[in-house]
Amino acid sequence: MSIMTAMKNGKNDVNAIPAGEVRSALETILASGVFINAPRMCRLLRFLVEKAISGAVRDTSEYAIGIEVFDRDPAAYSVSEDPVVRVQIGRLREKLKVYYATLGSGSGIEISVPIGSYMPVIRAMSAVDIDFKQCCMLVIHPFKCISYHGDNVHFTQGLNEELMHQLFKAFGKIIVPHSFFTSGDTDTESRALKNVSNAGANHRLEGSVQIDAESIRASIRVVDVSVGCITWSEQFDRDAFFAITLQEELASSICGSLKSFFGHE
Repeated sequence: MSIMTAMKNGKNDVNAIPAGEVRSALETILASGVFINAPRMCRLLRFLVEKAISGAVRDTSEYAIGIEVFDRDPAAYSVSEDPVVRVQIGRLREKLKVYYATLGSGSGIEISVPIGSYMPVIRAMSAVDIDFKQCCMLVIHPFKCISYHGDNVHFTQGLNEELMHQLFKAFGKIIVPHSFFTSGDTDTESRALKNVSNAGANHRLEGSVQIDAESIRASIRVVDVSVGCITWSEQFDRDAFFAITLQEELASSICGSLKSFFGHE
């Protein structure tokens, strides 16, 4: 039996994936560190993938999932009153993103659950997809504000959020928040770098924002986490005014420079 992969760049993939290969990829996901301690997530993902393989689209309704996966009482269960399926599907989407951005970056098969649907999309990853993920996976370390006025800190926080948004749009799932690799504020920098490298990331983006009465300077660098050396660095100077438009423009400039550095035009 085979299953058609779907929705690659908005179009159906014409290649079919043997069901055995899909199940093998599923077992690898479930045994990974991202899923192994989340039994309900494992049960949910297994249920959805098996339904996708069999083509049983109707069996992946919210009601059916609530009954089959979360053991709700058919006589009492109401999807409008019990959000368990919606909540857990949202968590599943996030776990899959983390898995494919880290431990599963070299996987030949990708399983995802699109927003607005409970039927998973299963697609074959091309060699280009895999090579790009493995070579250019970028971990974001929030920029530090080294001017400690309250407005300056808030501007820097907003810049971090805007840059994360723009980098995700430009690069996709290779962008991973640095917090995924740290267990708390007490982690040392060397431990954090080791965790990032072990997860398969090659580069870390870090930097600082300095603000005075007249100007803003963002000093940004890319670090090769395997050896701890800087491979790219640039400074971005702007007139000082605290506005969302400046955060957007500055983030866009940083993103454009990074796209050129990684050859991702």
